[in-house]
Amino acid sequence: MNNRSSRSAGLKAGTARERLFDKHKQHLHFAAMKLSAGDRIGAESEFQHAEHFFRSASEQNGGGRQ
Repeated sequence: MNNRSSRSAGLKAGTARERLFDKHKQHLHFAAMKLSAGDRIGAESEFQHAEHFFRSASEQNGGGRQ
């Protein structure tokens, strides 16, 4: 039973990490769209959001904080 719950927790953590990386990619896409439209300030905002999600996903892997 304990093995099953640890596997389940691992799957949930992996899924959450994948969602964070998906948000990262989404904001990079939005940044590219805004850059192509000439909106540098909006693109910078999207890049900052993308960085946030990238860092959050990295922390899910245990490598973020010291």
